[in-house]
Amino acid sequence: MARKWISGAALAGSLAALATGIAVPTTASAHFVKAPCDFITAGGFVFKDDGAMANFGAHGGCKNDAFWGHVNYVDHETNWHISSTEITGYLYDPAFPNKRDICGWARTNDDITVRFRVTLTDNGEPGRNDEFGIAIDTQNQIPGDRFYIVTSRKLANGQGGGGNVQLHKGNNSNTATDAMRALKEWQMCGDLNSPM
Repeated sequence: MARKWISGAALAGSLAALATGIAVPTTASAHFVKAPCDFITAGGFVFKDDGAMANFGAHGGCKNDAFWGHVNYVDHETNWHISSTEITGYLYDPAFPNKRDICGWARTNDDITVRFRVTLTDNGEPGRNDEFGIAIDTQNQIPGDRFYIVTSRKLANGQGGGGNVQLHKGNNSNTATDAMRALKEWQMCGDLNSPM
């Protein structure tokens, strides 16, 4: 494993931020906006770690030099619902060529703004090996844990839910600007890691 050295100023700034309780984003160069861009669509249900069911619908990508998409998620145990208001990132990791992450902001049915990161993996047809995961940063606006996470899980075979994920080849409208491709993962997704 190669070591990555950081400057003394970066280390001092990170330690100062930690001491004051500010979350410090980590550098992760594996996730970035793919060129040429594509798009992904998904829908289905998952069983959370406690066995309760949640439904989801998600699509995202790059379209006409902007991030595009929508995420809808309903936790039936808590009757908690998020619906995206802005997509801030669409990420690709070359180590997982069929997986995409969609990041953004959403409103809850309690009218609270939260940040989210959805992981979608298309593992072929008929979709039983496709995967879904979600991480939500409530930013301490909701009682309980700051982070709500459903780790990535298969959508069938009794392993976590049902549904389908489709990764689509890009078309002429799936364009991204150089500025979009230059964004760092933390700029698109904040403190949220991929819910693997």
